[in-house]
Amino acid sequence: MVLAVGFSILLLFSSASYAGKASSGKRPLVDAAWLAQNRAHAVLVDLRSKEAYLEGHIPGAISVPVDGLQSKPDDILLPVPRLNRILGESGLDLGKDVVLYGEGKEMAYLGYWMFDYLGMKRLHVLNGGIEAWKGDLSTSVAKLPPSVFRAKPDPRKYATTRYVRASLIRPNVIILDARTPGEYKGTDVRSLRGGHIPGAININFERNYEPGSTILKPVSELSKIYGKLDKRKEVIVYCQTGTRAANTYFVLKELGFPKVRDYDASWIVWGTRLDLPAADVSYFNFVPEMKAIKKLEKGEQKK
Repeated sequence: MVLAVGFSILLLFSSASYAGKASSGKRPLVDAAWLAQNRAHAVLVDLRSKEAYLEGHIPGAISVPVDGLQSKPDDILLPVPRLNRILGESGLDLGKDVVLYGEGKEMAYLGYWMFDYLGMKRLHVLNGGIEAWKGDLSTSVAKLPPSVFRAKPDPRKYATTRYVRASLIRPNVIILDARTPGEYKGTDVRSLRGGHIPGAININFERNYEPGSTILKPVSELSKIYGKLDKRKEVIVYCQTGTRAANTYFVLKELGFPKVRDYDASWIVWGTRLDLPAADVSYFNFVPEMKAIKKLEKGEQKK
């Protein structure tokens, strides 16, 4: 019996797979087959909305909506004291083995960066998210007893706007833009300004995935995408709100980049700050929106 339990615990750390292939056990990415065999040995965390969780989730998963860990409308990580309270109420602590999953391509990796920054060391992500889970779903709410969560934030994993601005003149820093080419070039404007942080390199986070899938590409293919980046340098990743950037943060950590930061505020803040430099600048066109608002107002007045 003791041997069986010991083998099961060992399996948790030795049988993790990457894109369906055997892993060294140090990689945090696991697949659905691994999860089906090992979910009893880790806390499974559903990062989707509470509504999506109640409609159907992987059995045994607790609900910790990633949106609830961010301020609105800028999607910036909440202050640590509030995170301590929320995560403690969820029953999480720094010592637990945790498997995160979400929906789509971004959510689970945003959660990974958050928890990694806060000091959780035993983290895994379900490759492909709930879309990759082929087992039954549950509508029963799972809960853990409340715990005392004491975050140990690692400032080396978090980039503030001030830090990014100061890094523009640092030769040992790479600024990596994870957005689409249109956003980078300023033709797709999603803030007051379009464009990018001066000197930033653009590698669309979509390239991290198998075509038409939520599954990450194998390490060998990801290495080719990011192979020209110097691992001796620090990499600061940003996107629109830091969400897509978190996926690239995860990938770079998987590829062995030792110094990676997520710029949490990202372009939603940088693009609205006219005191901050930008390249390929364009500006948001408010005219169509104003016309639409006036049209709605006229419609309301006729009622």
